[in-house]
Amino acid sequence: MSAERGLRLTLARHGRAEDKAPGQTDFERSLDRRGVAEVAGMARRWLETGVRPDILVASAARRTTQTAAAFARVLGVPAHQVREARELYLASAETLLETVRATEASVHHLMVVGHNPGLVELAQLLAPRARPEGFETAATSPMRLDARDWSAARAGAARDLQYDSPARYYDLWS
Repeated sequence: MSAERGLRLTLARHGRAEDKAPGQTDFERSLDRRGVAEVAGMARRWLETGVRPDILVASAARRTTQTAAAFARVLGVPAHQVREARELYLASAETLLETVRATEASVHHLMVVGHNPGLVELAQLLAPRARPEGFETAATSPMRLDARDWSAARAGAARDLQYDSPARYYDLWS
């Protein structure tokens, strides 16, 4: 993960969630023990890189807010820089891209914590040549955007896309 200046976007999938209990909605599902461990491990990896997002925006679902809170705690991101967005719950790539485009100009590194299939579809939209195929639980995909500001984020704008999960790490396209 590069600390290079410019617009940095990181897509992150929530950790593994518990099975849905009777009477519980999908929105209410929490991270299970493995999910908590996955997220903690990934957050520690990020801490080792010295790269820290300015803002974390997460789906308001319980498992994504737990994931964002864990990253923020480990990376030292203040609570007021962690935001919940109900519209990101199971959001499409287009809705996720709208969120990216609405980011304030003062933000240099945005982390979006969400769900599949929207995350992988957004990664494919931003970096079609990279062919990212999926997001495992707790996976992150940092990238640099070739855009003058967030509002100019568009299809094909991603550069230096990487993928990191609890099980593997690789560059998708540099």
